[in-house]
Amino acid sequence: MEDLQALKAAGQVWLLSNMDSQEDIVYPNDPKVTIKVDDDLKQLFRGIELPRDMVDIEKELQKNGMKPATNTAKRRAMAQVHGITSKPKPKKRREISRRTKLTNAHLPELFQNLNVPDP
Repeated sequence: MEDLQALKAAGQVWLLSNMDSQEDIVYPNDPKVTIKVDDDLKQLFRGIELPRDMVDIEKELQKNGMKPATNTAKRRAMAQVHGITSKPKPKKRREISRRTKLTNAHLPELFQNLNVPDP
């Protein structure tokens, strides 16, 4: 890692961090290709505030004559009609039926709530 940091300090590579996987990606810095970004453009880019909700973003796109790739409002309405929630449902715990062979006879406290007749 020290070698990568030294190459980055020398300007020979670009070292980009991936926030999802916490890994660094290394790209070579080609001296033939120089990219100069104007400071005004940088300030303009950083000054843009996006809405937090996708529905608001889609409305802004439509106002400007663009078609959004998704329709969040329609998807949310369909989810409400069909009762689909965005959060996963907790799995039900399976209870031991009468037909299940109880192999853990040495742990009787686990089977206190069952009405299984003794053999």
